Amino acid sequence: MRLYASPWVCGLAFAAAVSAAQAAAVSASTVVDAASCSRHWTTLFTNEVPLRWDWVPGATRARLDVAGMVGTSATNFAVGVSTTLWRAVTEASPSTEDVQTLVLTCYGDGDAVVGTLTARVATVTGAFGRATVDAAPDGAAWSKVKRDSVIPYDAAWASDTNAATDVRMTIAKTDGGAQTNVFSDGAGYYGWKIVNGGWGYGAFDLGLSLSGTFRAWSATLTRPLGGTAVSVR
Repeated sequence: MRLYASPWVCGLAFAAAVSAAQAAAVSASTVVDAASCSRHWTTLFTNEVPLRWDWVPGATRARLDVAGMVGTSATNFAVGVSTTLWRAVTEASPSTEDVQTLVLTCYGDGDAVVGTLTARVATVTGAFGRATVDAAPDGAAWSKVKRDSVIPYDAAWASDTNAATDVRMTIAKTDGGAQTNVFSDGAGYYGWKIVNGGWGYGAFDLGLSLSGTFRAWSATLTRPLGGTAVSVR
C-alpha cells in the first residue's frame, strides 16, 4: 500500500492540505526532522489531522480502527474516498494524555484483507498550547502520577545509544505486580493505563534499558490514594 509521505507517522501519512494560492506564494521556512527515530513523528500538536492514502488494487472498501486508553472508534470508507479529517480528542485542547493506535485495513472480494497499515501517535497534555512546568527537579509533582499517563522513551538520549533497537520498559509495583514492555523502535511513547488498569495505589518502580549498551534509567513514582479519609466513632 503506497501512502503520501508528508510526513510519515509510523507508516501512516498525515498530510496537510495546501491551497493553490498558498502554493503560489512564498511560504515561511519549515523545520524538517530527518531523524527517523524522532518522537516528533509520533506526537500530535493539533486536533485536526488530515489522513490520506492510496487504494490497494483490488480493494473494495476500507476501515480505519482507532484504539487508545480512553476508548475506540471505527470508520468505514468506500472506494474513491482517500482522505478523512481525524480528531484525536473531543475537545479543542486535550485535558488528558493518550497513546492511540491507528489501523487502516483494506478489504477485497469476500472481505479478504488486501492491505493493512498501522501507526501509533501520542496526545500529550500541553502539546497543543500551554503546559504547566515544574522547574524544581525535587518537586512533588515529578514523583506522583494520578491519571493515565504517556511515558516517552528515546534511544537518542545519549550518543552511544543511537543504535539500540531492543528497548525494554519495566513497571513494577513495590508490593506486587509487574510488567515488561518491549519496543522494536528506538523512540516513541508508551501509554500507561494506571486508572482502572488493575494497578491500584502505591509506589511504582520504572526502568528503561537499551540492548547492547550500558545505559539504563530508572524512576520511582507514587499514586496517592484519592478521596478523603474520615474516622467515625
